[in-house]
Amino acid sequence: MRRILVPIDFSKESMNAYSAARSVALNTDSEILLLHIVEDPNIETMKVSGEAHYDPMDNLYVKLLLNKTKERLEEIVNDPKNSDVTISYKIEIGNPYSSIAQNIASHNSSLIIMGSNGASGLEEILVGSVADKTVRYATCPVVVIKDECSIENVKDIVFATDLKDDQAQIMKHLKNLQEYYDAKLHILKVYNSEWTTSEEVQKRLKMFVSEYDLKNCSTVAMNSSDLAESILDYAEKIDAGMIAIGTHDRHGLLHLLASHVSKSVLNHAHRPIWTMAIR
Repeated sequence: MRRILVPIDFSKESMNAYSAARSVALNTDSEILLLHIVEDPNIETMKVSGEAHYDPMDNLYVKLLLNKTKERLEEIVNDPKNSDVTISYKIEIGNPYSSIAQNIASHNSSLIIMGSNGASGLEEILVGSVADKTVRYATCPVVVIKDECSIENVKDIVFATDLKDDQAQIMKHLKNLQEYYDAKLHILKVYNSEWTTSEEVQKRLKMFVSEYDLKNCSTVAMNSSDLAESILDYAEKIDAGMIAIGTHDRHGLLHLLASHVSKSVLNHAHRPIWTMAIR
């Protein structure tokens, strides 16, 4: 990895993500881009009213906010303790998700590390978080962090999989992740006994390991109707340093069914989540 994109809003979660990105950058000789999005509420108001040629820089509040944001970002970039890592920053006015998506492409990011406080209740069902939207459409792996944590010495990674053929799209990246940490990979398949048996799942897990030539790994089959809760419980049980899971870039009802598990894990986990979109 050479370029790490870190969306930052100075919240506790985004600063935790920045700290994690800094440690990864030091170990991989990567550069960091801090991306801050200034939301101007007048932009949506102008769209509704139909007023054209609105320039957010005409708004005194936005100007003051931009100046303050620049000062805070430059404090980070110019901090003497960051002299051993290349850090730059970018400030944009707009929508957090669309701006992050645009910068993923323009920055040619190889990794995104971002903070999230998750979403809950009705917001989780209807809207989700910016992090959830980002991981579904990013073209590179995304690591989502909530709590302050160290991702320098991850020894166990739980990889939750449905064992479908489309998993092939992310296996190279997952193996790179395992190699980076020299970690043990716990391949977890949660199944419902009404549809299959433990023996059949174990057989498929062994075939999966063989097909992708996975090393230093274990296979785990859990019988449960609640996939997300089972993933979180197992990660808690072995005190995993990270959870890895693929998420689907889909829309409509299919999207709601396919990505429900990854969204639930993303919103409720309190350990780093590595994820990549499956297209």
